[in-house]
Amino acid sequence: MGLAASSGRESMLTARKSDIEFKVQVINQRRTCLAQQASNLARAFANAMYQTDDTNLLGGSAMTLGFTSPTSGAVPQSPVASGWYEAQMQQVQSLDKELELREKDLQTQNKIVETELDVVRKVIDKSIEKGFKTLG
Repeated sequence: MGLAASSGRESMLTARKSDIEFKVQVINQRRTCLAQQASNLARAFANAMYQTDDTNLLGGSAMTLGFTSPTSGAVPQSPVASGWYEAQMQQVQSLDKELELREKDLQTQNKIVETELDVVRKVIDKSIEKGFKTLG
């Protein structure tokens, strides 16, 4: 392979590597959104279980125990059907698993492209070295 062809191949592989890295970043962003969605679902379930709409009660700075009265820090529980919560969490977890598999696939592709890019760069270096030896 000549120097021009190797340089073109290097440019193509560099662009492919950048594309793969961007796709991995997008997947990581989606997984972060799913983690936040799971957190919101858990908070909503806990708030429903304790029959309150105050989101700070179970997940914020207002979560302090009452030391003056034994019941001031206790929140009454109520039985809540957990089927909806479990179905939603199962959906979030399956989406996260799918994204994780895609990310692993892209990371494998990225390693392959990096290996090929290293080979092409070595070919370019040898071609340049050979060109200087014939001229000098």
